[in-house]
Amino acid sequence: MDGDRSAVLLVRVWLEDGARSFRGRLTTLDTSAGRAGVDAATVALASSPRDVVEAVRAWLTEFLGDAPNPIDSDE
Repeated sequence: MDGDRSAVLLVRVWLEDGARSFRGRLTTLDTSAGRAGVDAATVALASSPRDVVEAVRAWLTEFLGDAPNPIDSDE
């Protein structure tokens, strides 16, 4: 294995109760070489667009933080 890492983050959003209630679910899957068959995992549930954005930021921070040579953040 060459040490490359990759992952997928699926963001699903929908409206419930006649478009009054926002919902979101973020699911991840490790797509790195040699990780075939690893199950997807829910990483966050959201009740507002802001919650979705914060969950994406947290997921990216964790993914980059686990990298052997982390990329500088834009914060």
